[in-house]
Amino acid sequence: MTHLVKRGYEYTFRPDEQQRRNLEETLEAVRAVYNWSLSVFAAEWRRNGTKLSYAEISSRLTRWKNEQPNRWVKSYSSVPLQQIARQVHTEYHAFMGERRPEPRPKEHGEQTELVYSRAGYYLKGREVKLAKHREPLDIDWGLERPNREDITSITVTHQPGSWRLWIVAEEFVEVPRQKPPECGECGRALEEA
Repeated sequence: MTHLVKRGYEYTFRPDEQQRRNLEETLEAVRAVYNWSLSVFAAEWRRNGTKLSYAEISSRLTRWKNEQPNRWVKSYSSVPLQQIARQVHTEYHAFMGERRPEPRPKEHGEQTELVYSRAGYYLKGREVKLAKHREPLDIDWGLERPNREDITSITVTHQPGSWRLWIVAEEFVEVPRQKPPECGECGRALEEA
């Protein structure tokens, strides 16, 4: 019997100078979108007691990016910008449902992840090229790596002195069938007639 499962693969990589600069600046653009999205959700909640849908925040994000002071974010891949707006949507709705504390704005350097869905990366053989990058990443591939058709997202994580890729793949795995327990094996005592 086969089951579709999500599986994660983690690798380190060494960005060249252009990639490092682009990734660091994209992290700042994502932080700006996170803080802006958070302020929109909070204002709507406090003013009207209403929840914004993801479609509404996405539409507002497009308008916000086209305003003169915010146009700089358009230089970076829109994929992680949309993904962070989706994350804020999820976090703020969890707060409104009293399932978690209210999210707070992020300071410079606090944004450490960039999430790229399928539209934000290009795969060819062992090469991974992120949107808005000229060259593929220099990845330290381990022994195991996913089939490229199975990859659903790539997350870039930055910690001081370290860049990592977290690749999520949906894969079919074979799960052996288990026979049902026999009466004496199930833990119930047999009733005597």
